[in-house]
Amino acid sequence: MYQTHGSYVSPVALPLEEGGLLGAARIAWCAYGERSEDNVVVLLHDLPHSHHALHPAGQDAGPHSGWGSELLGEGRPLDTAALHVVVPNLLGSPFGSTSPVAVDPHVGRPYGAALPTVTVLDMARGVAALLRSMKVERVRAVVGVGLGGLVALRLAALFAERVAGVAVLGAARTLPESLRERLGLSRHLLRLDPDFHDGHYAPGAGPRRTLRKQTLEYLRLVHGPGGEAPDTPQTLEAQAQALADCFDANAWALLCTAYAGADLTECLAEVRAPVLLAAAANDALAPPARVRDTYHLLSAAGIRAHYHELPEPCSHQGLLAGSRRLHGPLRDFVRRRG
Repeated sequence: MYQTHGSYVSPVALPLEEGGLLGAARIAWCAYGERSEDNVVVLLHDLPHSHHALHPAGQDAGPHSGWGSELLGEGRPLDTAALHVVVPNLLGSPFGSTSPVAVDPHVGRPYGAALPTVTVLDMARGVAALLRSMKVERVRAVVGVGLGGLVALRLAALFAERVAGVAVLGAARTLPESLRERLGLSRHLLRLDPDFHDGHYAPGAGPRRTLRKQTLEYLRLVHGPGGEAPDTPQTLEAQAQALADCFDANAWALLCTAYAGADLTECLAEVRAPVLLAAAANDALAPPARVRDTYHLLSAAGIRAHYHELPEPCSHQGLLAGSRRLHGPLRDFVRRRG
């Protein structure tokens, strides 16, 4: 399978939703499959993941990579024998794009906590800038998982003429209120850790214990009460530790804040492309009732929306790794957009 990667640096400052400009914004990316005239699909990752949807060849595999192995590849729903799949690293993510670990070009040291607030809208604008740099005028589909699903919908609303279809896996117009509150507290709780040092700590240092607690809580939500959960609590704790070890605390807080603050209710009517919404019965981040509510709002706005629910015990994690019931609907949806 043809695979390449790179990064794009915007030659103009990116306007941010909450004010100000982000100069020299960088978007890292990977791409899989050969490009032809009308075969570009964009795949957007979830909160803890990177643009490495498949494990990089010859490199140590971190918990942030390889998450797309069930969706992406020859014979998979996103078939790289026929599609060119571009996977950007979302703004704020610490794996190559502009984030708190990136160097501020004006001062020559990492942004740390000084990086301005980045929202889902800003992430969508960053993806759009990358696609313009690649001279992609229209994509066959934008596929997003979790946080990436919100970015996918925002991108389709913002640049309706450039998107032929949107597939949203494990996301609704907004998180449940209780989770918005919990994720919204991430930055506050990290600041209470004595190792936070106002967000300016050495690389690999910082509030590691608090970050590990937060990644463990997040993984418990992702795995749900059954189904795809690891065999033992110790396994889940080890996964949380591995995620905390490779993540930056400032970046985690920034992404959690963006996730918690996103509410796409008002912009759904601006989407023009058909939308596939996939829900999992045990998904705490996007409960089926909330996804169905998003489906009804889209349908009421005259948008061709399709709803597909994976039965118990499927959880948020199962949308990626635990069930092949999603393969057929996703494959057919993307194929029809061509």
